[in-house]
Formats: sequence, structure tokens, C-alpha cells
Amino acid sequence: MIKTAKPLIFLLTMMVLVSLACSVDLFGTPTPAPQQPATDPSAQPEQPIATLPPEQPSTGAQQFYTEEFDTETENWQYLVVNGAKKQIVNGIVGLMSVRPIGGLLVFDLQGPGAWVYATYEPYTYTDVRVDIRTNNRGTNNNNISLICRKSDAGWYEFDIANNGLYEIVFGKIVEDKVEYTIIAEGGSTRIKPGLAENEYGIVCQGSTLVLYINGEETRRLDEQKYLLPEGKVGIAVSSFRDVPVTVDFFWTRISQP
Repeated sequence: MIKTAKPLIFLLTMMVLVSLACSVDLFGTPTPAPQQPATDPSAQPEQPIATLPPEQPSTGAQQFYTEEFDTETENWQYLVVNGAKKQIVNGIVGLMSVRPIGGLLVFDLQGPGAWVYATYEPYTYTDVRVDIRTNNRGTNNNNISLICRKSDAGWYEFDIANNGLYEIVFGKIVEDKVEYTIIAEGGSTRIKPGLAENEYGIVCQGSTLVLYINGEETRRLDEQKYLLPEGKVGIAVSSFRDVPVTVDFFWTRISQP
């Protein structure tokens, strides 16, 4: 099922939205400015002025790398959406978990209508490629999503349904809800349904959006309506009517297109 499908019931619960842990120091240590030579020998020397270097991620966060989920990191931020109402959910409400286990990031959604996003926060990207390898261990009725250029202006979202369909949508948060507009949709026989592993990839480069499914370019389009310039990248898993939805992420690779 794709984002336009309406779940019959919604029971979104979340056990814990894990904090995954490589700390990011957004501010450096103040560095005194060099002292200027005094022109008057009798004058008091000027006091050094403390300055802050430009904000930047610490060396613990990488711009282009492969996240293998073998250590905890705080670089990923979570967002949960009630799929029935497309409404953002705040707080911890139980019966859902996203956690690293044995080198996997496991999305375990026990309730219907849970749309769970994880965004990589340290860097903003203009042109970027994102690839993932996943394993489905639950119901066949779910979405796996890749996201690029996520900002206050919106984001591009590539939804791949386990039933063989896909959508490319424009998403935007308006007050406490998420609005989705379909840009393109279709289907692919290269999507492996059921309890199977799949590799998906996306490219956002200029106005070009590209979707890859298991190594094959599946859809390429020139997006001229929203023209999002830059933003964060991310991944997501969505449940619909049938549960549980259990999806393992082996890795997520962020690279230059």
C-alpha cells in the first residue's frame, strides 16, 4: 500500500524512540584573537577578544559515509506520523520500537498506521545519493522510504511498497500534520515481496530525481514544481492495516551522485 491508501484503523504506539549515540559538538572552543602591537609604548595593550569558530559538525559525524548501525549515535532524529490522520505524534506511547540490534537498525511497528521517519541531522545536502539494504520480517503490507532535501520548505520522499508499487511524493509539515502530494507513481517487478531482502537507492541532483530498485534505474524525472534546493536525508518505514511490520536496515549509504 502507498501513502495515498487510508488505513482502516490506527493504533500507533511506540516503546522507545532510541537515541543512537556519536555526540556532535556544534560549537568549538573560544580562541583568543592575536594581540595587536601597541603604537604608544605608554599605552596599555589591548585585551584579547574571544571568538567562536563557525558552527560545524564534530569529527564524529561524516558527510558521506555508510552507516552500519553497529554503534549508537545521536545523529539520527525521529519523527512519528499517525497514518490515519497524517498527524505528527509527540511523546512515547508504547508498542513500537526503533533500535540498533547486532549491527541492524530494526523498525518494529506493532500497530497499524505508524509512519516512522529517521533523519540524518549533522549535514544539509544539495546533490546527494542515498542507498539502503533492508530485510522484511513481518507483514507484506508496508512502505520503505528514502528522503532527500528535507527542510522547513518540505522534502522529496520515495515510497517503495512491499506489494510492488512505488510513489515519489512531495511532503511538507503544516502545523501538526504532514501534507503529501504525488509527483510520480508506478510499479516494478524488481521489488522482492514477502520475507525478502531489497536494495533501494535515490539520487537528488539539481531538478533530477532518480529511483533505483535492486541495482536498476526504475524512474527518472525532472521536477520543476517545488524545486527544493537543499536539506537533510533520511529513511522511513510505514505500517498500514496489517501488523506487525518488522524491517531491518543492514546499512544506509550517503554519497555524492
